[in-house]
Amino acid sequence: MFPNGAQVDEDGKTIVNNLWGGIKVESRIGADGQFITFPDEANRSAAKGAATHGFFYHTTDFLKEAAQKYSTLGENETFRFRDIQDEGFIRDTLDFLTNGSYTEQDVAAMKEQMEDVVLELAQQIKDGKEIDLSSVQTKLTIGGSEIGVGQLFELQSLGKDLEGVLNQTSVGQMDSFAYAQKGLAKSIGEYYGKDYGAVGEMFADGIGRLYEKSVQNIQKLNNSMNSGYGGIGWSQKENDSVHTGLEISDLFANLDCSSKDAFMADFNAKLSDMRTLVQQFGKKYNLSDTYLGIAGDMANLMKYI
Repeated sequence: MFPNGAQVDEDGKTIVNNLWGGIKVESRIGADGQFITFPDEANRSAAKGAATHGFFYHTTDFLKEAAQKYSTLGENETFRFRDIQDEGFIRDTLDFLTNGSYTEQDVAAMKEQMEDVVLELAQQIKDGKEIDLSSVQTKLTIGGSEIGVGQLFELQSLGKDLEGVLNQTSVGQMDSFAYAQKGLAKSIGEYYGKDYGAVGEMFADGIGRLYEKSVQNIQKLNNSMNSGYGGIGWSQKENDSVHTGLEISDLFANLDCSSKDAFMADFNAKLSDMRTLVQQFGKKYNLSDTYLGIAGDMANLMKYI
């Protein structure tokens, strides 16, 4: 029970009791386990081998809500307890970007930094401004390197788009576009990660790990089909389509990311290589370019980047 009457903390600020609210948790994962909406669902799927991570499923709502609460405090007031629901976000962020190599001290340090972030956002509200993460001066420390909170959420947004491509598994038909997308997702993570310093490199490494998981999941599914999964025998044609598809993924997963010109030149060269691979597959099984959709796939890939 809280003591009656106003109290003052060691900094001379009046202590304001927090208004506690209930936490509503919903689970909307589909019966097939594929529909992910919340971070904990993504982490459960990742634990089973899916190419996903809870880092991509956090929103900025917790920051905005905390900033609104803190903006109600007077200059000489403070909350009795820290009131920022950021524990899950911090742990998922550190876990994805450091590949699990973080300590409780890292968590504690980032919590302090997140509180400073919230105080800056609260001041924006007090000043009558719209919340703007990009103008926050406080830096977050991840893996020994610093990044702004606005930049971190930019990487997260890009990562969620890439994860949406990588966390899909299907085999059995020559879907050259889907295979190329997977590889391209890895290269895009590396290309854009360069703009975000050391944390961007960690991000690119994380996307690379998801790419490897994605490839492994395709191989596992193909092996299951080869073993007669569901009573269906897998023909050489289906096996060849997977083999060719993964060759296509590998082409685009290793683009030259040193500059935009180098990236585009290598991308166009790999488009030509992809066409050759698909045509070889089509010739072996007497399939036309129209059936394989080569031209359409190439046009779609150009839009993708």
